[in-house]
Amino acid sequence: MTEPTARGPVARMLGVAGTAVREVRPAATLALLFTVASTGVIIPVLRLLVEQSGHGTGGAALFTAAHVAGGVVGAAFGARALRRAGSARRLAVVSLIASVAVTLAMAAVVSLELRLALRFLDGGCHLLAITALVATATAGELEQRARRAVTAGQTIVLGIIGGLGIGGRFGQPAAALVMAAVMSAVALVVVLVGVAAERPEPAPARGSRDRGPIAPGLLAFCERFSFGSMTVAMPFLAAPPHVGLVLGMFMTASFFAMLAAWGYAPGLGPRKLAVRSSLAFTFALAAAAAVDVAGSAGAAVAWALVAGAAAGSLYVSALVLATRSADLEGRARGMATVHAAGSAGHALGALSAGTLMSALPGMLVIAVPGVAVIVAATIGVWLTVPDAVNDCPVIGGLDAAPAPARRTPPT
Repeated sequence: MTEPTARGPVARMLGVAGTAVREVRPAATLALLFTVASTGVIIPVLRLLVEQSGHGTGGAALFTAAHVAGGVVGAAFGARALRRAGSARRLAVVSLIASVAVTLAMAAVVSLELRLALRFLDGGCHLLAITALVATATAGELEQRARRAVTAGQTIVLGIIGGLGIGGRFGQPAAALVMAAVMSAVALVVVLVGVAAERPEPAPARGSRDRGPIAPGLLAFCERFSFGSMTVAMPFLAAPPHVGLVLGMFMTASFFAMLAAWGYAPGLGPRKLAVRSSLAFTFALAAAAAVDVAGSAGAAVAWALVAGAAAGSLYVSALVLATRSADLEGRARGMATVHAAGSAGHALGALSAGTLMSALPGMLVIAVPGVAVIVAATIGVWLTVPDAVNDCPVIGGLDAAPAPARRTPPT
């Protein structure tokens, strides 16, 4: 029996949420939640962490950039590491063990140089674990993969929200780092107990491999660029609880935007969804110039809700386009591309904010470079994504097999 189409928006959203819980692999999703939360815990204490070693905004930018730069390296080798490990479960286990050890080492040292090196290693470990977990959680038929990709994105957002909330309660960097290690350890236990080993299929010949997805990388890059600049700039514009509130509202709005996008994305099409979301995010970033994070909490939260909703729609478009492959390694390759582009964007956004803090006042640090980046990304998406709704490969696509030839209907 088909489901009725005449449903209100709230009913559709609740139905989507129930379907998400039933369809996605719960253990891999739960492990993904704790893995991402371990990263969010450190953000609210970023200022305290770098000031402990006698540094300021430049040190904060370098610390953030080190983590995401490590993520770029880890994501770039994601598919190859999965093949070498023999299963997504084994790759996640090894990566999480390394992450726990590295994070505890960060808590034991004070030198910024040592913490930068360890943070770089931690970024690579985290991205390898996330790549393996997302590839596992998005298995299934094409429609299932699309929906599970959105659920994985929602899980990542929820993990960051939870991490921000937990990190805002710590007044000492070492305590926050220990809690981040605990989050990774919980994720490790969940993987060991509940995630089965799924072996990647034999790799295709070098000449037959799909090219990486261009548009999803652009979307992930611009969304992460702006968030990276926020995580560096906002701790120097307001107190930690206020920073946690604004960034938490941003991520909460992203989550609900993903939930809504699951309902209207198939009919709207990935190209229109991506371009419209990009335009909405452009206007939201431009409006950031008028927001005083340390002043009116209501205005800052209202802005965070609008900007977060647009960012969530962008992330949905990137995830759906990146997980079209039917085989485990293909999904890992697509997600690794999104992670690498997103991590690069986060690193450059953090460095941009650290550099411009002395030149631009307030939220202009976020608005000016953010608008420039997302306008360029919008043009790139418009040029590289076809206008088809159901068949939308991106410059070679990610499907394991070519699409069948269209048949001309009889006249």
